Amino acid sequence: MLPLRAPQKPAQPPLPQAGSAAVRARWACAPALAWLALAAAVAGATGGCSSAEVELQKLTEKADFHYRLANGYFHSGSVDLAIRELIAALEVQPMHADSRYLYGFILFGRKRYEEASEHFRKALQAKPDFYAARNILGATYIEMERYFDAIAVLEVLTREPRYTTPYHAYNNLGLAYLRQGDLKQAEKNFRMAVFVNPKFCQGYRNLGTVSMAQRDYAGAVEHMTEAVSRCPRYAELHLQFGEALEADRRFDDADKAFQRCAELAGESPIGRRCKARLRNAAGGSGWNHAAVDP
Repeated sequence: MLPLRAPQKPAQPPLPQAGSAAVRARWACAPALAWLALAAAVAGATGGCSSAEVELQKLTEKADFHYRLANGYFHSGSVDLAIRELIAALEVQPMHADSRYLYGFILFGRKRYEEASEHFRKALQAKPDFYAARNILGATYIEMERYFDAIAVLEVLTREPRYTTPYHAYNNLGLAYLRQGDLKQAEKNFRMAVFVNPKFCQGYRNLGTVSMAQRDYAGAVEHMTEAVSRCPRYAELHLQFGEALEADRRFDDADKAFQRCAELAGESPIGRRCKARLRNAAGGSGWNHAAVDP
């Protein structure tokens, strides 16, 4: 998760299995239909699922079908086609939770946060235990600068024993407090994130951000060392590591961190930033030592 920027998004969002609602509806009707066949054969009785239940089952199956297509398109990179199928699913069943979640996820990636939040809220209305939707709703509120709303949404997840990745909620809570300037609460939640998941490199990174804000540069170096050791191929971590080393006056080590960042990021914007920070980079401007406190 990036500090003071958009919360980390997984390369593929943790989507629930499509078709589950349809399967439940089908099995709900099956015993009644079996009884109906037997009773009709024996005594000509009538019964079974109501026409409304049968129609709901059909609509759910149709929405699930469009969702599965959308999910496939999304993961293959055909996002516009995915949106087309999501719209079709929601026309059939407006409270289809999986479709609401995926549509919101796409809009979040496009920074259309107001629209995304509406989809996540409706996903939660349809499926209150949809924890992934709750977590990203909190992240969306952070991007909308609705920090109190974000905290209210996310704190629920930290108390939910069935939520299997609570470190994401703690990390997002830390970001909400960090954006508010509450470094104490931010640090508390980031520490909980890495306590729950010691391999969570973004938690260590965000602890480094807090330490930098507190001018505890040695502490920032310690946290960033943990971050890069756990996610060594994440270029932006090496950039922040170099910045912490620079602030701690460890200039040669900072050079090595910026060099590693440049190697990993190439000609991307991050790579160019890292090259510009190298003291001996060809054409680079070097460090701004005046920005570092003595």
